[in-house]
Order: sequence, then C-alpha cells, then structure tokens
Amino acid sequence: MSNHHRSKQQQTTAPAAASSPEPVSMKKWTVGAVDSLRSRRGTQNVDKIVCSHEYLSCALKIAHSLARQLSTFEQERAPHTEKSNTDKSPPMTMIEASDKSWSEYIYISCMTKEAFEKDMKDESSTHNSNNDDKLDPGELHNLSKQLSTLLENDDNNQNSIDYLDVRGAILNEGAVDGRSLTNDGKLEIRSLGIAFYELFSGGHLTAGAETLGHTAAESEVGEGDELLGHNPTKRRSLQSNTNLDSLSQVQSPSMASTSVEPLKLLGLPTALCDLISNMIVDSVDGDARDNGGTYGLISEVRDDLKLMIDFPNLYLQDVDLLKAVNVGLQFGGSLYGREAELQTLKECYQRSISSECEVAMICGASGIGKSKLSREFARSVNDDGRSIFLSGRFDRLESQPLHAISSAFDKYCAWVTMGDQSTAEKVYTALKENMGEEIACLVSAIPNLANILGDDFNFNQSSKNDDTAIDAQKRLRYLFCQFVDVISRCHEEPLILFLDDCQWIDNASVALLNQILMMSGSAIKDHRFFFFGACRDDEISESHPLNTMLTSMNCFGTETAKIQLTSMSKEALNEMVSTELSLLPRITRPLANILHHKTKGSPLFVKQVMMELYKQRLLYPSLSRRRWVWQTNKILDMKIPDNVATFITNTFDRLSFEVVSALVVLSCFGAGADISLIEVLEKEIEQPLIAPLDDAVAHSVLGKRNGKLYFMHDKLQEAAYSKMKPEERCLHHNRYGLALGFVAVRERDDRLLLTAVTQINHGGPQAVIDDEQAVVMANLNLDAGKKAMN
Repeated sequence: MSNHHRSKQQQTTAPAAASSPEPVSMKKWTVGAVDSLRSRRGTQNVDKIVCSHEYLSCALKIAHSLARQLSTFEQERAPHTEKSNTDKSPPMTMIEASDKSWSEYIYISCMTKEAFEKDMKDESSTHNSNNDDKLDPGELHNLSKQLSTLLENDDNNQNSIDYLDVRGAILNEGAVDGRSLTNDGKLEIRSLGIAFYELFSGGHLTAGAETLGHTAAESEVGEGDELLGHNPTKRRSLQSNTNLDSLSQVQSPSMASTSVEPLKLLGLPTALCDLISNMIVDSVDGDARDNGGTYGLISEVRDDLKLMIDFPNLYLQDVDLLKAVNVGLQFGGSLYGREAELQTLKECYQRSISSECEVAMICGASGIGKSKLSREFARSVNDDGRSIFLSGRFDRLESQPLHAISSAFDKYCAWVTMGDQSTAEKVYTALKENMGEEIACLVSAIPNLANILGDDFNFNQSSKNDDTAIDAQKRLRYLFCQFVDVISRCHEEPLILFLDDCQWIDNASVALLNQILMMSGSAIKDHRFFFFGACRDDEISESHPLNTMLTSMNCFGTETAKIQLTSMSKEALNEMVSTELSLLPRITRPLANILHHKTKGSPLFVKQVMMELYKQRLLYPSLSRRRWVWQTNKILDMKIPDNVATFITNTFDRLSFEVVSALVVLSCFGAGADISLIEVLEKEIEQPLIAPLDDAVAHSVLGKRNGKLYFMHDKLQEAAYSKMKPEERCLHHNRYGLALGFVAVRERDDRLLLTAVTQINHGGPQAVIDDEQAVVMANLNLDAGKKAMN
C-alpha cells in the first residue's frame, strides 16, 4: 500500500469505549437496515437504498471487519509466521464452504438505541462513524460468547437496535462443527465473497445458479470490447414486494458459474462488483488476470475494502465513460512518491521564516517532477493562507535579461491590483514614501506596476538619467532590492519567490538575485522573504553562475538546502496509475510494473507512454467493465525508446504536417507565447498557426490558458525545436523577427519590438542575406536598446 494511502489511514482516531454493542444476525441486520432507510429516505426501491451512502458505508464496515478477522487466521495458519503476543483474537474454526452459506453464521455488532443516545449525550465520546473496526479482539471474543443465546431467537428487542450504527462483525465459530479448509484459502475467499454478494444486495439476492445473467468471464477484457456501438445496460429497480423471507432459503451456490451482473443491475459501484466477482469466480484467463484477477489472499480483500472506505470518491465512483471517450486520458495535478522531499522543502521554509537565513534548490533530471513538487509546495502554503507565492521561469530562448524575475513580480503587481483596494493603496503609499519617483524606472521591467502607481504618477522620471549601461544595471538592481524590501513590509505574510529552470539563468538575473538575497535591507534578516529554485543539475557545471552564486551565499551565512529528486519507486508509480485510472492499486500493479520497467520511473515518461497506449487502444475505457482496461501482452511487446526525448520526438511523427510545422514555429519563442502574438505572426508569414496549435492542445502537446499557448513540458518544446535542422534554425528566427519587427515599428509597439529583436538576434549574423537587411536589423536593435535603457 502506498505512503499516500497509509498516511491517510493513520489519521483515524480510535473510538472511546461505549456501551456494550448488540449482536444481530446478518439476515436480521439487512432487513433492519433496509427498513430503517426506507422510513428515513421515503423510498421503496431497494436499488436506491443499497446504493445509498448510508447503506454502503455500513456494509463496507461489516465486510472489512469480516475480512480482517479471517486475514488474522490466514496469518496464523501461514508457515513461518510468529503470532503476536498482544493478539487476543479468539481461535477460528472455519466453516466448510460447500455445506452452507456463511451468511447464516455472520453476526453484526450494532449499538442499541439507548446506548447510542447515551453516547451522543456524552461530550467526552470520540466515536467516529467513519471508523469501521470498532471491536478490539477482546470484544470480538465476548461477542462470540453471546451468539449462542441468539441462535434460536434473534428477534428479541428488535426495536431497540440502531442498525445504522455498526461497530463490527464476526463469523461465529461456535455455530457449527466445521472442518478447516485447505491451506490455499481459495474456498474461504469464495465463501466470504458469496456472503458479500448477499450483504451488498441488501439480502435480496443470493449467489447461485438461479441469479445468472451470464458468467463473469463474459465481461472480461477482449479484443472486441469497444465502447462505442454498445447500448448501456439499464439498471433494474427491485420493488418493495421482494420477499425478505427468501433469505432463509439459501441454496447451495454454484461457485464457478456465479455472476455479479445482478449486482451491477442494482447500480452498485463497479469496483465493489469487481471485488466480489474476483472472490467468487475461480479463474480468468489472459489479460483479464492482469486487469484485476482473482484474489489469492483474504488480506488482499481486507486491504481493498479499507481503501474503498478511506477513499470512496476515488475507488467507489464509476468512471465517466462518456467523458473518457470524448476527452481521453487526463492526468490530475497530484504529487506521487515525493512526501519526504516535500517535507524537506517545508522545513527549509519554516527555518527561513523563523530562525535562519536559508534557500533551497530542487535538483533532478528533466521530467523528474521538479515543477510539480514546487506547485504542491505552493498549494500547501497558499491553503494555509500564511504566505504570498510568486513564480517565474527561465527560458533557453529568452534573451531579455531579468525576464523570469520580472515576470514573477509583475504577477505580484497584478495580484495586488485585482485584490483588496486597501492593500493596493498600502503598497502604493509605501513605494512612494520609500522610493519616490525613482520607482517609475521599474515600470518597463514590471509593467503591472503602473496599475498600482496610477495614471497621476510621473512616469517621465525613468527617462531623466544619463547613466551608462553598467550604471543603469546597477541602478536597476538597487531599485529591485528596494522594491522587494518595501513590498515585504506591506504584508504580514512572508514573500516566497520560486524560479524554475535555473540551469538557463542569465548573468543579469544571477547578479540581481544574489543582491536581493544578500543585500535587500531587512527582508531576509527579518525572515519575510524565502527563495527556492529548480534546476537540471545534470546540465550545469561547477563553474555555472548558479553554483557560483550559491557558494558565495554560503560564505555569507545563507545555507542552501539541496533537494535531489530521483525516479519514482514502483510503489509510487503504482499509486499514480491507480489514482489516475480510479482503480485499486492491486488491480493496477501489473500495469505499473510494466511501465516502471519501460520508463525507469520517470513521471513525464510514464505519462507520455500512457497517452500513447490510449491512442493505440491498448489502454481504453470499457463499457462492459465500466472502467479502464488494458491489453497486457501487447503493452509488453511494445517497443519504447530508452529516453523520453526520443519517445516524444517519435510521437510527433504521428501528428499532421501542418500541426508539426506550427509547433516548430511556436518552439522558436521558447516555452510559449501570447495568442495575440501568434495571430500577428500568422498573418505576416501567411502560414496557418492558430488552428493547428489548437489541434496540438487537443493532443495534450500544448496547454492554453490566460491568452497564452504553452508547451505542456519543456521536453515537448525541445522535441519540436529539434525538428528543424541546426543550420536552418537561424533562418527561422530571423524570418519571424523581421516579420514582427515591421509590425512593431508600424504600430509603435515597444514590447513587440523587444520580442522581434530577440528573434533576430537568435538568428545571428549568419542569417543576414544582404547589406540592406543588415541595416534594418541594426536599426531595430538600436531602437530596442534605447527602449531598454529607458
């Protein structure tokens, strides 16, 4: 079981001791529970009752309690297993499965109404209705002793029992003189499964030949299991006149031919139907075994039931098949297998804002999950409401200095102006009092700062200087440090600055960041500012400017916590597959093991391979199974490159030429670009861009948000960029730069001018075709330089 699941389970608190629970037979409990819910919900339909949260939660408690009890016996029976000295569970005598149904010997512990009311009045009671195993081994033993008095007449005091306050269940060993089953435990699992069949149907169905719609094997995975073209199975509504007394007429079940189709017709969750099917069906063949085959141990049943209880929204909700077909395989934003690294980052942050000067750097290969870890950290601190999180990202193709840091503080200014007006006024007053009119010099680097300063502010100050280029850089760094110090004083919460892809940090940003961290007034000393970054440490040398900066900071007493990310473990990868497919970890483990072997545990690689499996119909939503299924043998035989870069490049070959061409154009602008810029470029170079890029969004190559188109990962951008021959890249950059440059001059768009010059400079001198073009490019650079100086 994954760390994620274990950590959630450990939060459960043990209940306080309550009044003695009342044991009732399973027959009596199903009748009492259904009747209680009939009166409470005002419905006569059994299918609506047994599918209700109230009934399912109680039935799951009962099922897990029985599985836990039998798994204890399973462990005692297993060879080389030492029994714990603290285990006081009563000795178990198993019931022969072919003799009678186990449901006749199951007794359920419920609170009496008097005891329940007493508990509710007791303020010190810590009873939690979400806890399923209310009975400790000693109580189970006492309950077993009480059962003999109930075998002849279990209808006494029926009105005093609260059937929906279940505390546990037990399989009575004193009810019959049974014989122990075979050591493989298969008959025990089947017998328990048949009892579950009756339990979850509310006692209205018995597992035998008379319930057959078809065998369970008919609903296993097959080549012809296509989602489209099938008519959905209609749910059957069982009316209130169903004979409840039929429970006493249990026939000997036909194990191999029992189908869970009647349970599906009731509308019970698919995962629950599959669990019971895998308990009572003898075996399945081929891919079906790896898609969730039969159980080998009762402890596996116990663990699956526990997950259903703890995470019902994940494991008890059926997959939206229509959405799965129309939208395809989608991945959420959850973090898997990084609990220790996340905790290290949180501890570093806490030390930084409480006692020590400390920064952090997340290191690892491309696609290993550095950005996702940072987003999870941001989510955790934002949920607490105790910090202000700012982020920027360096881009290999972005030549504008300070771009990542400027964009981070530009987002801050946008956040301030969109938030509470009093906060914006407080920031404006503090900036004006501490920095005067010089603050206007930052507007070119932080455009949204103008919205805070307002229309009445004197923005002409920024042009009233005759600084040299070097002095202008020093002045800009000084103003940035002042800006950080001032805004940090305007908030009770600390400022957090995250910079991604620091392996591409520019020298100007290194100098500025070093000055912010080392010389920004009292923001660092007063623990109101925390910086952490992420980088591909396998792509930077010891002499890289980032390493130089961190080393110098250590010399001045600012510690650096290095958080190294490596490949996901098999357990973490299985948690990821289980969560994304909404299937129990036991079912997805074979698929996860294959993916781990082929991808070596790289999160990005795993996602890309799973997307490819979906496109090739090797992983798909099945109507008959009502869940995701896959074809194991074909996935095993699938040839996959050793690294994600080659794999992504190969997948591009299956996109249309028009889409790939548009992606190549977009890749020249780095991680992404404004849609408005792409629209301008599309018109100028007369090449379709917007429609093909929208197609790329549908293929999950690009994302689209806030007026921007961006690559879903930098590896995707690199793959698109690599589609150009190295000697031709300069021509592409030059073409796009000149096209945008002419528009920028014509429309006097300064920001577009800077983007155009960046492209021209990426092209370099080798892209110049004649002297006339060289003059045009020189003039555009001169204009852009003057804009940057101002």
